Amino acid sequence: MSSLTPTTENPSEARARLLAELARPRRRLRLQLGLEILAEAAAAAVAAGALLVALDWLSRPGLPARGALLAVAVAAFVAFLAVRAARRRTAARLDDLTLALTLDRLRPGLGQQVADVLQLPDLLDDPEGSASPAMVRLAVRQAVEALDASDWKRLWNRRRTAAHVALGLAALAVPAAFAAIAPDAARLSLARWLQGSDERWPQSTYLSVMNLDSRGRLVAPRDERAALEVRSDLPLIEHVGDRWLVGGRGSTPLPLRREPKSSRAPEVVAVREYAPGARARSANMTETSPGRFQYEFPPASESSTFDLAGGDDWLGPITVERVDRPALATTRIRVKEPGSADPDFRDVDDAPARLMFLPDSEIELTLEGTQDLAAVKITANPGTSPTPERLGPRTFQTRWTLKDPVTFEIVLTSTETGLTSKPTFLTVGVQRDREPRVTLRAAGVGARVTAAATIPLTLAATDDLGLAALRIQAERSVITAESDKPEQKTSKTAIPIPFEPDPARPTLDHQARHDVSLQADPPADGTILRFVGEADDRCARGAQTGRSGVVAFTVVAPDELFYEILIRQRAERAKFLAIVETTEKQTPALEGDPKPEDVVAIARAVRSATRQTDQIAGRIADALLEMKLNQIGSPKSLRLLQEGVVDPLRALASGPMPGLQSTLQTLAAAAAQGPAGDEARRRHAEVVTTMRRVLEQMSQWESFVDVVNQVAEVIEMQRKVLQKTEQARETRAREVFDDQP
Repeated sequence: MSSLTPTTENPSEARARLLAELARPRRRLRLQLGLEILAEAAAAAVAAGALLVALDWLSRPGLPARGALLAVAVAAFVAFLAVRAARRRTAARLDDLTLALTLDRLRPGLGQQVADVLQLPDLLDDPEGSASPAMVRLAVRQAVEALDASDWKRLWNRRRTAAHVALGLAALAVPAAFAAIAPDAARLSLARWLQGSDERWPQSTYLSVMNLDSRGRLVAPRDERAALEVRSDLPLIEHVGDRWLVGGRGSTPLPLRREPKSSRAPEVVAVREYAPGARARSANMTETSPGRFQYEFPPASESSTFDLAGGDDWLGPITVERVDRPALATTRIRVKEPGSADPDFRDVDDAPARLMFLPDSEIELTLEGTQDLAAVKITANPGTSPTPERLGPRTFQTRWTLKDPVTFEIVLTSTETGLTSKPTFLTVGVQRDREPRVTLRAAGVGARVTAAATIPLTLAATDDLGLAALRIQAERSVITAESDKPEQKTSKTAIPIPFEPDPARPTLDHQARHDVSLQADPPADGTILRFVGEADDRCARGAQTGRSGVVAFTVVAPDELFYEILIRQRAERAKFLAIVETTEKQTPALEGDPKPEDVVAIARAVRSATRQTDQIAGRIADALLEMKLNQIGSPKSLRLLQEGVVDPLRALASGPMPGLQSTLQTLAAAAAQGPAGDEARRRHAEVVTTMRRVLEQMSQWESFVDVVNQVAEVIEMQRKVLQKTEQARETRAREVFDDQP
């Protein structure tokens, strides 16, 4: 340290030179402290950054969490630097004596020597000092010589400097190595921590929610189950610019810088739903196939949100928007039937019973929804589906020509929500305009009639759209023996039935009676008469004719038919005789004190007899009508049958016999004699007496008929004898005249 050797004996100059010499280690000390602060700051920053990157990789926090962690890390870093800088600032601001004492720790005695050089010269300036100037100068010279013999450079801690330099270099090398080895991870770390990016770390699983709308919502029908489908096979990934976007993750897709080679299917996908006013619901989705998961949210009327987590991926919240399905507000059907004179379509009520139209009808179907509609899908089964045309935001219309019955499945799609309506089915049937249904009946006559009979025919016709004309086709078939070979001759005649249809109001059914009188053109015995009813309808595609069944009659001689009717009446008289005998046998049971069960049995028998008597009266009345229509019997015989048999039988069945039955029921309920028993016996006797009287009338009528028939037979015999006599006379006359020359 030759620079400190004094050239003079002035201690002040030696102190000045010492102060200049001490300034150099002070500058180096400050440089050392600054270097240490920078090295420690770099190391702390690298450590904090590594910690944040590790936390980000492991926990993958969101932007708010990253902001909070970054703020804590910066605060800790600043606090650490402040503490370290405060300590080094104190060391850098040491005065000369304190610096000498600090150096004395490294080189004992050095500090005292520096203090002598710095403080002893002040004693020379003190006028009142007692110190010897010579001694002061000697001490200063000795201290200077000692300092001159010291090596000041050895006082520097080179190992400390090297350690901090190495620390600083290592702090700079770590991020450089990180950027060189994993540039994508380094870039992503800077973007996430310093730029606030939401770009994620590379994942092995990427989940996508299917069927989200353009706003990233899962639209579901109100008060219905909502189906949630999640896939992990990247079905919605697309390349946009320099990014790959994974869709199905809400309103914002997940951006990726590189296309994932694959997405691993998670073992479990957990869903958690948050509904207003209710506790959160958690569940695991069901794996339906590899990489496909499904879950159904329960029915709800209000919207909710949900989160998903599966594998190393998570997403949410995604809104489950509850909306109303579209539905049909009105359905309007108009039709134009073939052959219609009206050129316009007519409105039709959409009741199912009215949706039946004629083939080749032009039908117009107008559909109006409850919401604005994006599309209307109409599926026809069977046949080709018509294409609807838009008339307005909510209205669609289609037309087609009806050929066969068809059922339409109508599905509406909402413009706003994209939801489809529940299928609505509309069936349009084909109304087959069948030919008229015609029935023809003959009342009052049987299958055998006389040549003078009047046949009452009743024609009834029914049609789907209206009747146009009615008629009866009459046919006569007779076998002639004019030649050796018998031949059958047939003649047909159409009998029109008066009928005036109303063009404004079609007649769907009509009934008419027509009496066919054979007396005007009497047929020969053995002739077969056939009658068929016909009706024409008002079909637009051409008139159709409906026909009834054949009503056939055989013309027989009056005596033959009268004998047949007489046999039937005798059978009815035999039935009535059995009823009379049964009723008479009940008389002893009513005498004395009859038991209730006997009275009940008699009442039951009387009820059966009443029903049989009424039936016998009806059959005899039918026989009487048949006789009148066939002009059989004399007017007196017909009057006797009506007044002596038919009328008394009907009066008996409607008066005395029901009265007797009522009295017997009262007697059975009273279970006693007295007035009820006397009344029952009186009424029973009256019924028996009336029955006997009617039976006698039947016998008298048959006797009268026998007498008339016998007289008619005698007259017929006389007529035949007379005819034979005339024939014999004519034969003789011809023989007499033939023998003349």
